[in-house]
Amino acid sequence: MHAGVMTEDQPQPQDEAILQLLQDRDGLPSEVLLRDGVALTVFNIAWGYDIGDEYAHVTTNISPAVEGTTVDFFLTKSVAAILDPASGAVLLETP
Repeated sequence: MHAGVMTEDQPQPQDEAILQLLQDRDGLPSEVLLRDGVALTVFNIAWGYDIGDEYAHVTTNISPAVEGTTVDFFLTKSVAAILDPASGAVLLETP
């Protein structure tokens, strides 16, 4: 599938704001708070959609690798909020 081309099996993404924010902050630390209470420090992301999914699967800190960080995996539908760890500012909250 080419970027921006949807098929009848592929619904419209529901997570564009999450992905855009994390892409815009590429190289800067972001604190991603998941609905289960887990907090992840994210410097960069690689993501994709499985056929039929409205929400992406995301791998963190791998492209490029960031020394001293963990590589984590999450689904965007599990994101509760994204914060700037330097200021504590809430950059995005999800319903």
